[in-house]
Amino acid sequence: MQMTKGMTEVLEKDCSRIEDEELRKLYRNCFGCAWETTLERQEDGSTFCITGDIEAMWLRDSSMQVLPYLRVQGDEEVDAAIRGLIRKQAELILMDPYANAFNRRGDYACYARDKTEMGPHIWERKYEVDSLALPLYLLEEYTEKRGNNAVTDTVKQAIRRILDVWRAEQHHENSDYRFERESELFTETLCEEGRGTPVGYTGMTWSGFRPSDDACTYHYPIPANMLAVCVLRRLKELPLERELVE
Repeated sequence: MQMTKGMTEVLEKDCSRIEDEELRKLYRNCFGCAWETTLERQEDGSTFCITGDIEAMWLRDSSMQVLPYLRVQGDEEVDAAIRGLIRKQAELILMDPYANAFNRRGDYACYARDKTEMGPHIWERKYEVDSLALPLYLLEEYTEKRGNNAVTDTVKQAIRRILDVWRAEQHHENSDYRFERESELFTETLCEEGRGTPVGYTGMTWSGFRPSDDACTYHYPIPANMLAVCVLRRLKELPLERELVE
């Protein structure tokens, strides 16, 4: 995707404040790179966002890659692309809320043939709390700055699915989620036949992997749970049914 006039104006304004030439050059390149090289508008109006070095879309990474462009005001092309990404994230979460990354075409392309419940759109199925929290964060930031037009029925269904998973994973011993990968790296797979290290109830929600995509040893990562709490508190800012915000 090409940068818009509104984006260029924001970029030039930012660069005018940066005195160091090398830093200004770095900022200019970074600002345009994510937009021009990782985003693709699809025929149905949704937006697919690759990480850059891998031709797959991570829920976590895609959220943060477009977040800076919410600073661009009054540019419908930018807004539509971000709404399209929010829509795509919701659709993918409804396909499988335990997957952290998805392929572009639903052609079974994946990182590895792991022992877990794979599907045609799943690139990787490392379950991470932040992979569900950051799409909510992007949605909440978009709504705060642009209004409610991204909160569609599909998005509401995805929010409901996220809440269901987080509640279920407070009792991971009852979860059907398993993940095993043939690898010499212990960070690439979960022990105990894919269930992970045994845990007890804490009130927090379980995570198989950290934001680094490395397996947890202790499955209640505090930063990820803090992020989940923050986005849950902000749900009340969205036009949602009462049961979703209480």
